[in-house]
Formats: sequence, structure tokens, C-alpha cells
Amino acid sequence: MPVMPRTLLLALALAACSGVQETRHYAGPQTPTAGTCDPPSRATLTRRGNTIILAPAQGTLALTGEIHGTDLSAQTTLTGADKKPYSLIFTGHVTGPAIAGTLVTPRCRYTLALKLTGD
Repeated sequence: MPVMPRTLLLALALAACSGVQETRHYAGPQTPTAGTCDPPSRATLTRRGNTIILAPAQGTLALTGEIHGTDLSAQTTLTGADKKPYSLIFTGHVTGPAIAGTLVTPRCRYTLALKLTGD
């Protein structure tokens, strides 16, 4: 049996213990469905382990959240020009290589149809 250098053994042990998680990227259309909305655009979602980051409207801002089983949720709250909270809430569901979801703001509701990218 070949002898492995200590540094290689240490690296393998750390990788096994750290729970190295694959990063997956999804992208697709963000389509307005109700309310006073901005025009259709694209959204991207990054998943690493149980953590997700959704960038609606081509990356204008980011909503952070989690995935539990096949259900996703993310949100952020901004302060509007009127000094009132402005919440953005995303809920979605993973089906194979796709994510279907809804993004709700105080003014609008969007549907998102995201597909796994090759990135």
C-alpha cells in the first residue's frame, strides 16, 4: 500500500469533515402577475447546501433564505422612501432541475420559473 504524505491525509480528512457542499445556480424569467409591477426580467438563484440567495430583477438586490426538503423561502426587508418597511418574500419549490416560485412585494406579485444552469 502506498504511503500518503501527511498534508494529503490532513486535506482529505478536512474535506470529509467540512461537509463540502456543491453550489448550484438557477436562472429564468421573472414574470409579473398582479399589481403595479416592473416589466418582466430575469432572476437568478444560488443554492449551497441549505442556503439560497435569490437575486430578482437581474441582480438588483439579494434575498437570503433556506431550503427545507424541496421547499424554499427567502426574504429581505428594505426601508421605502416613505420610511416604511418594504418586504420582499420569495417562496418556491424544487422539482428536479427546476424551481417554480412566487416573489411578493408590497406592490406586485411575480412568478419565477428558474432552471438549473451549467455554471
